[in-house]
Amino acid sequence: MKTTLRDHDGERTIRVEVAEEQCGLVIYPVGYGCFGCADGTAGPILLELHDGRLRLLVWDDINLEDPSHIIDLEGAREDQRRDSR
Repeated sequence: MKTTLRDHDGERTIRVEVAEEQCGLVIYPVGYGCFGCADGTAGPILLELHDGRLRLLVWDDINLEDPSHIIDLEGAREDQRRDSR
């Protein structure tokens, strides 16, 4: 899937591609990448299933090899919702 993100003020746009890779869904914003990868070949955002758990990995610094954030999304499952009544 390819799309263009538009800033709320309309001043800036970024083309983005979402691709299914062997490791999961990778988000490729044009002009953003990962350490050790050629420009345009790696997305800094990955949604994966790891050991049965859905998680989001983010590389927010192109100069660091390891992801800066690994967010476990299991608490966001709909069956985890507490009844507020």
